[in-house]
Amino acid sequence: MQTHRRSLTSLFVAGALLATAGCQAAGLTTSVPPDSGANVSSRPASSQPHELLYTSTLDWNTGTGQVYAYQAYGTNTKPIKTLNIKIGFPEGLWTDSKGNVYIAVVNAGPTGDGYVAEYSPGLKKNVRTYLTGLAGPSSGAFDSAGNLYVTNLCSQNSYSCGVFAPKGGAQGHLLARASAKPQDVYGYVSIYPPGSTKASNYLYPPITNLVGVTIDKSGNVFTIDLMGDPVASEFAAGKTEPKTVPFKGLPNQPTIMGITTDPTGALVLAIDQNIDFFPNEKGKPAKTLTGMIVPWGLAYGSDGTLFAGNYEFENNEGNTVAFPPGSNKPARTYAVPYNNGVTGVAVGKE
Repeated sequence: MQTHRRSLTSLFVAGALLATAGCQAAGLTTSVPPDSGANVSSRPASSQPHELLYTSTLDWNTGTGQVYAYQAYGTNTKPIKTLNIKIGFPEGLWTDSKGNVYIAVVNAGPTGDGYVAEYSPGLKKNVRTYLTGLAGPSSGAFDSAGNLYVTNLCSQNSYSCGVFAPKGGAQGHLLARASAKPQDVYGYVSIYPPGSTKASNYLYPPITNLVGVTIDKSGNVFTIDLMGDPVASEFAAGKTEPKTVPFKGLPNQPTIMGITTDPTGALVLAIDQNIDFFPNEKGKPAKTLTGMIVPWGLAYGSDGTLFAGNYEFENNEGNTVAFPPGSNKPARTYAVPYNNGVTGVAVGKE
């Protein structure tokens, strides 16, 4: 769909941290912090997967952010690499089968449309950048054929796309967008064929704050609404018509901040302060993990460890925690700088 966009100069968009710089790649720098030990893993080193954990953050003071790489397992929970994003901030993370990590950046570019940057494992090299077919990219996932699905916060008809994300929790994480038609409030999903940076197709769920996507083993696509209206939409494999997922027993007007599938195929959702598991991909949760503050971002390691981010953990400080397989309590904690909230979590091969 062809779109026409222009800059918006309202105070609301200014308050939305809308960046006006044009060259996104120039806003990325990397650094390697000192190595140090931290929490001790409960697994022998020889049996631990060789995988990296990635955490993206938003600095509430500057409106910019970072992506940190950690050893996902072992005694060192300090970051081993940092990618600084100086224009906009990273809204979401995911990895592919090779271990490449994808970073969805919002509030970047003249109209705030943002971009997706693909990096080799360990954030060593910028492999490619996705610039087209996007309007506030927020998350992504691959199907079994290697097609990439990217969720977008703003509509294709938006003139501008900005994300207002102050400290204090997910309720402040709202859009500032302008469109020719007031009814153009829904986000959309861009689909990229393997190896291509140009979208070949789109999906249109009836969701106004499209913050997450996952694809199950059957190829069904699930997308979530931050404000829980609806909680999630499903596209059956190969279909373009959405249907609302019939969840039951959830809080009234829940805040939904993450979605993935676990090794058994259950849908896993970050809902309010909990992480809920839906083995039937609908209905009531069969299991709930508690103890989170504002869970944002979910990802599994190859051994079944669940990594979950906290947008705000305590006193303006986010973190990421690791739940070992079958455990109701986290075994490891990965810190991020003060005044930073976690906006995405991903795990991939080294």
